[in-house]
This record gives sequence, structure tokens and C-alpha cells, in this order.
Amino acid sequence: MKVYISSTYRDLREHRAAVDRALRRMGHDVIGMEQYVAEGSKPLDRCVEDVMVADLYLLILAWRYGYRPIDSAANPQKLSLTELEFEAAKPNKPVLAFLLDPQAPWPPSEMDAFSSNAEDAASILRLRSQIGSRYLAGIFRTPDDLASQAAAAVAIQGLGQQLVDRLLGQTSVSAEHMGRFGGGDPLQDSTIMSIKQMVRTAGPVRAVIIDLGDGDNWWSTRLFLLASLFKSLTAVRQLVFRDSSGHFSGMASPGAVIDGLSTMFRQLDDFRRQVEEATPAGAPSQDTEREIDRQINLWNTQAGLNERNLKVGMRPELLQGWLGERLINRCIYIEKTGPTMTQVQQIVDSFLPDVPIERPGLEADPMKPMLQVVDRDAFALELAREWVRTGLPRTPLRLAGLG
Repeated sequence: MKVYISSTYRDLREHRAAVDRALRRMGHDVIGMEQYVAEGSKPLDRCVEDVMVADLYLLILAWRYGYRPIDSAANPQKLSLTELEFEAAKPNKPVLAFLLDPQAPWPPSEMDAFSSNAEDAASILRLRSQIGSRYLAGIFRTPDDLASQAAAAVAIQGLGQQLVDRLLGQTSVSAEHMGRFGGGDPLQDSTIMSIKQMVRTAGPVRAVIIDLGDGDNWWSTRLFLLASLFKSLTAVRQLVFRDSSGHFSGMASPGAVIDGLSTMFRQLDDFRRQVEEATPAGAPSQDTEREIDRQINLWNTQAGLNERNLKVGMRPELLQGWLGERLINRCIYIEKTGPTMTQVQQIVDSFLPDVPIERPGLEADPMKPMLQVVDRDAFALELAREWVRTGLPRTPLRLAGLG
């Protein structure tokens, strides 16, 4: 693994060296200013380039803010080189952060608070506060203390990332594995025959992703019928909705969709009651084809159900208004570098048994995000087994430095 070490240099020379030795003994490729040689590229350009090729960004902060590159075009905010490296890393790389213990003895000459530069003093306090609130930063006192924490955090990050990526593949369902469900069907294909085919082929799928678009993909009536059939005849637990840009716009169970639309439309509520009243012995027929035909016949013959006058193009804002609290409207947004340990803990601690996740699009279609639904209990069980198997702690949020 390539690890980029970022810090001011003069005050943290010994700490950098200790971390460098520890990581190299573990077989990692360490990148830092110590390895730079005289060359034609600008220091800022070279640093950002190295951050971007690294697999992991490791930030160490004491009490100096550091050198501010004098380049009005590339650095209009006059940030330090260390903060510019951090800004380049945080949207693209896993970040491990370490802060000097405020109680640790430190030379006043290496503390901006004791210098005459009030701007640097305010900047390092701001940056330390930002890092401390955004990341679960490790707190160190000595070079050996820092090296020990950094080595453990890098090892856990590397193994944990591989583990979590594998578990997400095992315990989740994504649009790319749902065939025709993944993209939703356009309105012109939302015929009764297409809906019947969706139900026939659902199988053990846990969740179905439906594109609402701008209201031109699904009618309220057809969505209601689909939810009714899913609830009666399939293992589908959740309907996950995309907006016109492909992003997550809500999740609801088939039952929640039925309840929400039944509340808004009397005719749909009448259909719901007829389905329930006509269901033999309170349970649908085990013959899927027969049960599909039964509900479709009710749909076609129900008195008062005039779909032409009743249908409404489903848009995300309408869905939110009609379903209200029945609609889950938050998900976990995972960057392309993968989930952080904080997000892993959010999945495990979720009150939802089905946790919606949005990830960056695949290379074949990078502009369209990938939506997943994670089986929380299966994920937590497999995660616990793997932590035990590998000898890692089972409380990832308490690991120093993981962000």
C-alpha cells in the first residue's frame, strides 16, 4: 500500500521518521518530502500529484501551520502546503489523522501561538479543530507512540477496507444485479404484461430500484399495482427510488407504498380492500400465475377504478408528500474510496434492517450513481465473524486514527 505522510517538517522530523520506519517494516511504500529530489516541478504540484497516487493519506498535526505556497492562482486562500495536501486527499483518499496531545510538552519555538504571526496561530487552531471534529483522530505524545498508532491504523484500514468491500458484495443487492429492475421501466413499458413479468422474475430479490425520473416513468396507479403484487407474491422488502439524475430519493416497503397511496386515492383503497377480502383464507394462492391473474382481473374489473382519470405521474416530491414518514429519505453516501469505518458502524447500528447506500457509478456509466440495499443483520454477523477470524477489534469506531 502506498501511504502519503503529510505534516510540517521541522517540528515533526523525528515523528515522521518513526512512522516511516514502522510502515516500511510492514512492507508499505511510504511517500513524503524526505524522498523528494531537486527537479523542475513546483513543490505544490509535486505534493498534490503524490497525494493522488497514494492509497492512503496520513496526516500529522502539532502546533505549526507551516509554509504557505506563494501562488495566487493555485492557492488563492493562502493555505499552508499541509492543508492543501489535505484538501486534495479528503474527497479522494481514506484519511488517517493524528493530533499532538494538547497536554504533551512541546517547545514554544515550534508553536505558532507563541509567534508574532497571529494568522498562522489562528490557522493551526482552525485546522486542528476541523480535523478533530471530522475524523476520529489519534492523539499522540512521542514519536514511538505515534508510530505504534499509525502502524496499527494503517494495517486495520488496509485489511478492513478489503473486508468491508467483500461484505458489501455479499450482503447487498445493487441495480447492476437486478436486470430490468435496476433501471426501472419507462412508462411506455409499464404495461400490465410488463408488471406481470416483473413479479414473475423477482425471485429472492430483496429490493427493487425504480427510476421515477421527472414524473414520466411511472404512474401512481401502476406503482400501486406493482407494490400490491410484490407484497403478496415476492420476497421484495423495499422499493428504492431514483430521481431524474439517478440519485437516491427515497425507500419504502411495498406495504408502505400501498398504505400511502390508499390514503390519497379512495379508488385505490377500494382495490386494496377487495384484494384482501378475496384472498383465500387470508393468504394468497401458492400458484403465482393464478394469484397474479386474480389481482389483475380485480384491477381490470373493479367498479369505479378509472385509471385514465386517476393516474398521476410519480415524481419524488409527490412520493414524499403522499408517503410522509413511511418514506425513508436518508441513505449513506459512500465515496469512491469505499466506506469509512464510521460508515461501517452506521450500517451496523442502523435502526433499519435494510440500509440504503449510494455509491459512485461504475466505469461503464460513471455519471449514474449505484444504489444498494444492505442487509444490516447479515452484514453485522459476517463483519463480526471476520473481525474474530482476523484478530481485529469488533468496535471499528474506537480504533485510533480511522476516519
